[in-house]
Amino acid sequence: MKTLLIFSLLIPIGFNAQKSSQSHGQSIPCNKTWHTSTPSKGTTIFSEDFANGIDTATWTNTTVSGPVDWKYTTVGHTGSYPTAALQSTTSSNGWIIVDSDADNYSGGSAEESKLTSPIIDCSGFSNVKLEFQQMFRRWQSDITTVRITTDGGANYTDFILNSSITQQGTDNPDYVNIDISSAITGDPTNVQFEFWWQGAWDYGWQIDDVAVKEIDPNDIIVKRASFDADIEYYQIPENHVQSQDFHAFVSNIGYLDQTNVQLAVNIDHAGSSVFSGSSNTISTLAVGAEDSLSISASYTPSTAGTYDVTFNATQTETDNVIANNTVSLSYNVTDSIYAIDNNSYGGQWWNQNTLGTGSDPFEIGALFEIINNDKTQSVSVFVGDSSDIGVVFEMYIYEYDPSTGVSTFLNQTESYSATTSDLGNWVTLPWFGYSDLNAGTYYLVSALHYGGGDRLFIGYGTNTSISGSTLSNDGAGGGWLNQPRVPMVRLNVNNTIGIEENTNELLYLSPNPTHDQLYINTELLFDFNYSIYDIHGKIILSGKSNSENPINVSKFKKGTYFIKITYNDLSTTKKFIVK
Repeated sequence: MKTLLIFSLLIPIGFNAQKSSQSHGQSIPCNKTWHTSTPSKGTTIFSEDFANGIDTATWTNTTVSGPVDWKYTTVGHTGSYPTAALQSTTSSNGWIIVDSDADNYSGGSAEESKLTSPIIDCSGFSNVKLEFQQMFRRWQSDITTVRITTDGGANYTDFILNSSITQQGTDNPDYVNIDISSAITGDPTNVQFEFWWQGAWDYGWQIDDVAVKEIDPNDIIVKRASFDADIEYYQIPENHVQSQDFHAFVSNIGYLDQTNVQLAVNIDHAGSSVFSGSSNTISTLAVGAEDSLSISASYTPSTAGTYDVTFNATQTETDNVIANNTVSLSYNVTDSIYAIDNNSYGGQWWNQNTLGTGSDPFEIGALFEIINNDKTQSVSVFVGDSSDIGVVFEMYIYEYDPSTGVSTFLNQTESYSATTSDLGNWVTLPWFGYSDLNAGTYYLVSALHYGGGDRLFIGYGTNTSISGSTLSNDGAGGGWLNQPRVPMVRLNVNNTIGIEENTNELLYLSPNPTHDQLYINTELLFDFNYSIYDIHGKIILSGKSNSENPINVSKFKKGTYFIKITYNDLSTTKKFIVK
């Protein structure tokens, strides 16, 4: 006999995708702690952070069917379609995982695995909760359930979790609090909980920092705070700042209703408060309820520097755990750097081939919204330290329509071979000449690897993004699909590399487009060296010339080309078309 309860703490951000191509590659997490709130201070009856793995002397690990079981990990998912590693409070000493994607790769029998706790004596406590930190992302038929028993498993009360979570996944970490008071009344001296996984080649479930605690009477928690309703950028060029909106969810994890719950936001910049605002008031936030709050006013940053954003929730009652009422975020207004990653390294991503012998082709990138007309001449990418020395990759920029998913090629870099010093570091590469960026347009900036024996890993941040703002594809002409991780790929605007800007502006190609002769017209350069590349970075023609002698391109195929012009130690690159 069992009692069934649907238990959902999160509201998902929906999107459509397929596992076969939605989340290419393998992720290797970094060993770091990153969280947004602290747990309850109520009396701790039982706790486990799995620092020593799963203690089989006290825990029962049961695989009912399929090749998937609960196990200890310090790296997270290891399959070809991994979810980001759990960033729990004690992730540095490991956590537990069901790794469905890796252990049941390409499908197989139905999976059912259970991990049952030791017996816990909860007598003397009238209000008891089970709390833990999780990371979960849904694929198709997976079911995540917490079971409570007081008679050794003859009867259960079941709490089904994550029923509304999509492939976008939960927070990382997501703080789960389940009131089990009514479920343990049968025999509070004989309490056990069980993590019950059911699936069939899905992603998996990661759990850490488990505790059974006395519930505090008054305790609200702020979750999923955001300083932008659209794409949340953590580095924003001054030319592209825009109005910011502030939102967060507030949950009541105490055992009493909370009244007059309100969210306030304050922004500090250069040592002073530059903005403060408050939301409407929730008259009553019932026990176990969650609701969203938005600040009525917006804010537009005006000068360069760091902006520290503090979200704080209050209620009429005195909160017993004031620490989890506050979330702090920060972003930077810059001269030229545009970044969606939060500058906090979360791990590295690649696209392992099915044989495990190297990499399949892939392309991964992020969207950048251009507010005012601008230009770009370079791009930056964080190369993971597991990349092979000498691995070759290219960077691309496309005009992108989020409503249709259509991308139009704009520019690219030369093929680049990673050096020893590049691994675990940022690499900045020039485009083939300046590219104009038009106001009101989205641009997709990506790293492309053609696959093979050498592996390219791209770093990703610890933050999450809204669906459709970070993308990947299989590098073989497939469509762009949502990428749950946030790649550390940055667009640089308002910047110059090589020949000074005034020189570059006085150098132009004519006719362009052309079908036979290409002139390099300039008032500042005379004799120069040149190299002409196709869109794949292959050199088609090179030589010496000057502004009086045209270059013969009559035998070139129709298409887009780039010419790199070098004079002394300076260089610039221009795009032209053969028609």
